[in-house]
Amino acid sequence: MQRQQGFPFAFACKRSGNCCAIPGGFVRVTEEEQARIAAQLGLDLAAFRSRYLMADGATLKDGLGNRCVFLADGREAGCSIYATRPRKCREWPFWPELRTDERLRHLVLRTCPGIVPDQDP
Repeated sequence: MQRQQGFPFAFACKRSGNCCAIPGGFVRVTEEEQARIAAQLGLDLAAFRSRYLMADGATLKDGLGNRCVFLADGREAGCSIYATRPRKCREWPFWPELRTDERLRHLVLRTCPGIVPDQDP
């Protein structure tokens, strides 16, 4: 179980894939992250950007059902680019906004079975 100071929960991934399908979610990727993902996929950078990025050139396109385009289905959901996934994904669920945005925190607590909220004594 992972913990980070300042967060009112602990986390142990259950491989539900729910974090990759939160309504309204998006993932911005840096140019360095784009290059690493493209290399893992065996694509040149232009092909990667054309196929996987929104018109802004920095946000991943949605896949089926507004889920992450790299979410792989199966008995246990998984990231098809796990080794090169963007920083935002590697940091899940320890995002600064989950400390301050109570509405968002409640949404992810309902969505992700791996997040265990702290119990008040």
